[in-house]
Amino acid sequence: MPVTPKLSVVMPVHNGERFLAEAIESILSQTYGDFEFLLIDDGSTDTSASIIEQYAAQDARIRILTNSVAQGFGGEKASNSAYKQARGQYIAKLDADDIAYPQRLERQLNFLETNPDIFLVGSWLTLIDTQGKVIGKRRYPTDPDDIVREFYYRNCIGHPSIMFRNNVITDDFYTLRFAALNDYYSHFLHMQAGLTMANIPEYLVKYRVHDSNTTFSGLKRQWLTNVGIKQSFVDDFGYRPPLTHRLTMQLITLGIRILPEHLLMRIMNQARKLLNT
Repeated sequence: MPVTPKLSVVMPVHNGERFLAEAIESILSQTYGDFEFLLIDDGSTDTSASIIEQYAAQDARIRILTNSVAQGFGGEKASNSAYKQARGQYIAKLDADDIAYPQRLERQLNFLETNPDIFLVGSWLTLIDTQGKVIGKRRYPTDPDDIVREFYYRNCIGHPSIMFRNNVITDDFYTLRFAALNDYYSHFLHMQAGLTMANIPEYLVKYRVHDSNTTFSGLKRQWLTNVGIKQSFVDDFGYRPPLTHRLTMQLITLGIRILPEHLLMRIMNQARKLLNT
């Protein structure tokens, strides 16, 4: 492997022993192999550190970064530090409970190489449960203008699927303003700064849904954070979403405030199946 790899893959890990081996192996078995793999043990108290060390002993592409205390923010603070240490021309992200399809890195790298005006590329996501069973799909707009237009309605970038150009952002990649969902806020900031994002219309990452997943736990709290981020788009940057998007968000917010959380989870899961998103 060259001293300076073309690509850096970053995976923050905090008590991820349950799914960690499968996530690591999905990267090590990629069809594209010229990468360094930065595995961050972010203050884990389970066997994550041991799992990481076992794989590092077998594959020289792995670099271990260690935080004695968890940095919080869903791994985004730890990732900020890792991104700054990444040596690749491009950086890809995967979480420790998700799975990359074998051609993920190759497909995204080829896309960025042939589209020099694109800063960051994501992909569609396959939703899986704790057993790896497919429970849904999530599609996103692919055109940069459509992504900007729809960004108030939803985060159009699947965070575990991102790959972006290194050394474009000199400050932290994630601005840690909110208790959660700072990837959503930070992607918006990058677009406001003139950086262009796109999605490949292929399912390149399996996104795992489980009880400790931050997106699918504490729905009321998560939604209020989501709404606060959306409002910051409007208040701080003058973003003007379509009226239908604003009305839809207001109706959803009303329902979430009224309904009990266990019922909300049931409704959300059913809606995802029906919408196939």
